[in-house]
Amino acid sequence: MPTVRGFKGIRYNPDKIDDFGSVLAPPYDVISPREQEEFHEAHPLNVIRLILPKGEGNVKYERSAKAFRDWFLDDTLVQDAEPSIYPYYQDFEENGKRYTRKGFIARVKLEDFSTKKILPHELTFPKHKLDRLKLNTACRANMSPVFSVYSEPEGSIEKLIDEGLPAKPLFDIVYKDGIRNRLWKISDAGKISSITGKMADMSFLIADGHHRYETALEYRNIQRGIKDGSGEEPFDYVMMYIARGEGEGLIINPTHRVVKNLGQYTADGFLERLADEFRVEKMPFRKGIEDIGYEEFAVVTSDRESAYRISSPKEARPEYARLGVMLLHDIVFKKILNEEESGIFYTKYLDEAIGLVKDGGYKLAFILPELRANDIFGVVMTGERMPHKTTYFYPKILSGLTFNPLW
Repeated sequence: MPTVRGFKGIRYNPDKIDDFGSVLAPPYDVISPREQEEFHEAHPLNVIRLILPKGEGNVKYERSAKAFRDWFLDDTLVQDAEPSIYPYYQDFEENGKRYTRKGFIARVKLEDFSTKKILPHELTFPKHKLDRLKLNTACRANMSPVFSVYSEPEGSIEKLIDEGLPAKPLFDIVYKDGIRNRLWKISDAGKISSITGKMADMSFLIADGHHRYETALEYRNIQRGIKDGSGEEPFDYVMMYIARGEGEGLIINPTHRVVKNLGQYTADGFLERLADEFRVEKMPFRKGIEDIGYEEFAVVTSDRESAYRISSPKEARPEYARLGVMLLHDIVFKKILNEEESGIFYTKYLDEAIGLVKDGGYKLAFILPELRANDIFGVVMTGERMPHKTTYFYPKILSGLTFNPLW
C-alpha cells in the first residue's frame, strides 16, 4: 500500500485573511496569462504569487520563495503544531444535478511507478517538470497537491472521515465559479490511523498533477544524492489529495480534439479513409454527438445536419485499448493523420469544439466519450499510459489550501 500520513500543514492564517476566496486560485496549469495578471491584481496575498509568480528566468522562482518566506515570518501563513489530514469537500452542479466530491489532503510516501502502488495515466512534458522542480527547490515545499484516486466501492473510508469531521471547517466559501469549498483539519492520531489503515493493499491512480508527482520524485532523488536519508526524510513524501473513484462527485470529463489540418485529405476523403479502419455511421447531428459509448468516438465536420459515430475497429485489440481515446490515438493519429502536424486544439467544452468547426477555422472535431475511473485503472495496470490531455477531472482543486514543507 502507499504510505499515507498526516503532516504539519502550512496554511493561510484565518486571523489574517477575512475572505479566503480572495487568496485562493485554480491550479497553475489551467490559468491563462490574462487570468494570471488578474489574480496578481486581485489581492497582494493571493496564492498566485507562490504558484505562478511573475518574472523571467529564475527570478520568478526567487520571488515565489521570498513571498513564501515573508508570509510565513509575518504569520500570514501558519504551520499546524500536530500532524493532520485535511478533508476537502466540493459541492457543485453538473448537468443539472448536485454533487459533493469528498476527499482529504495528506502526505504520501513517494513510490517509483514500477511498484504499481502509485499509477500514472498520462504522459508528461520535460519543460513543465523543470518549471515545477525549480519552484519546489526554491520554496522547499510542495505548493499544490497531487490529485489521486483510490478504489473502494463500499465507501467505508469516506464514512470514517464524515464521522470524524470537526463541527466547524477551517473555511467554507463559495468560489467565483459557484463551487462550494470546505476544508477541515483532523489531528487525532487514532482517527488518522483508522482512516489510513483501511488503505492497505490499495493502489492510487494519479488523476491530476502528473508533472507535480514526477517533479517530487526528481527532487527526492536529488536530495538523496546530497543527504544520506533514512527513507523518512520530508522529501520522501509528497502532498496529495485523495478521493474515492466510486464517489458520486468524481466527474471525469473528456478532452475533445479539434483539427485544423488534415494533410492530404479533405473532410470527405478522411471519412472514407476512416472507414478502412472502423465502422463509420452517419447520424443526425445531435444524436451523433450524444450518449457516445465508452468504446466509440464521434467526428463533427462542417456538415450542420450530420455527425459520424466511429466504432468497431477492424483490427483485434485488447479490451483496455478499445476505449475511444485509445482508438483515436493508436489508429487515427498513427495510421491516418500526423498528430504533430494537425494543429490540434484541445477543449473540454463540447460547444466550443463544435463552434470552431462550424466557424470554418478548423476542419473537424473528434468528440470523445466520458471515462470511468475503472477504465483508467484498467489501462495503467497493464503498464500503458493514456494519451496526454485525455481526462479533465472536475471540479479542479483550488490552490492555497495547504502547503507541505520539505524541511
